[in-house]
Amino acid sequence: MTKIRDEFLANGLQIKFAELSNRYYGDYHRVCVEATIVCRLRDLPAATPEQVGFRRLAIETFGEELSIARRLERMAVPSADVAAVRDSLVHDYLRHAAVYLARPDTPRSLVAAELKNRQVHPFHA
Repeated sequence: MTKIRDEFLANGLQIKFAELSNRYYGDYHRVCVEATIVCRLRDLPAATPEQVGFRRLAIETFGEELSIARRLERMAVPSADVAAVRDSLVHDYLRHAAVYLARPDTPRSLVAAELKNRQVHPFHA
């Protein structure tokens, strides 16, 4: 895994991009970029008792940070195009996901969804 770049959003989220590409046949590559969204749970709001309880539950469940990884892939890429396709995958992900990820309420929404996936429910989202 090779680190490509990090993006820091105003709402506290960090997106780490790493390359996982490999050559699988002749001159053909699987270009794979892992985008990991990192949320520092101590940065979640704690202005109300409900927010304090939500943050405490998140930290008890996940530790200091929550990481959610997504893989972006393209198959059958010739060697000469690997760098351009890798950069395109990162650019397209940021272009399409940045609007959603940059919203102020996204960190809480991501944590709530992951808590729900783990079926931890003593809060109201």
